[in-house]
Amino acid sequence: MNFLKKVFASAEVKAALGVLDEAAHRYQHLQFQMIKEVIERFLLTRSADFIRVLNESGGRSPREWVYSQIWNMAGDMLESGRYHIYRGILDPMGENLLRIFDGATEQLIQMKAVDPEYAKEQKEILSTCIARMG
Repeated sequence: MNFLKKVFASAEVKAALGVLDEAAHRYQHLQFQMIKEVIERFLLTRSADFIRVLNESGGRSPREWVYSQIWNMAGDMLESGRYHIYRGILDPMGENLLRIFDGATEQLIQMKAVDPEYAKEQKEILSTCIARMG
């Protein structure tokens, strides 16, 4: 079923799926596969919402949207406390999520989708959450 949805998807959705596949090659971790599945499911089941968000954002590209989703999801997963060994110490899966978060941050900065100062603030907030959780 997903195959047919991918074949008949709009150009915007196909572009986003391509970016997601590209990111999957960059982040070859089990944790990224979880993130990828959620984003892919959204793109294929709610493509009209995705296109609306792109249109309302004033020129945001599918690449920016995908990396923003990766960034947010990795951050949310780390803030949950589920990927800690002890308070403030991430388990190996949490370490992979942090790599994904940092990589998505750098991609967003390179695209000029996120201001470097804002990205630094978000990293500090995440570090504080990691230190408190677990």
